[in-house]
Amino acid sequence: MCLACEQDAIWFAYLESRGLLKADDPAAVEALFGAFPVQPLPMQEKNEQTSNELSAKVAKSNPFSCDDPTAE
Repeated sequence: MCLACEQDAIWFAYLESRGLLKADDPAAVEALFGAFPVQPLPMQEKNEQTSNELSAKVAKSNPFSCDDPTAE
């Protein structure tokens, strides 16, 4: 597990232990994160070929992955 994922897991476990976050409870999530400003992202047209090429390029340049436990 990468460090960022581990830190998130610890943070969520802490919130759950304090009763501030309950699994699958939209009201709890809204209470915690509702005060943060939200800025919608502009939609982009999806170009399948460019997306696949970019994903392959990023995968080659980034040796870390949360999805691959064998990655270094």
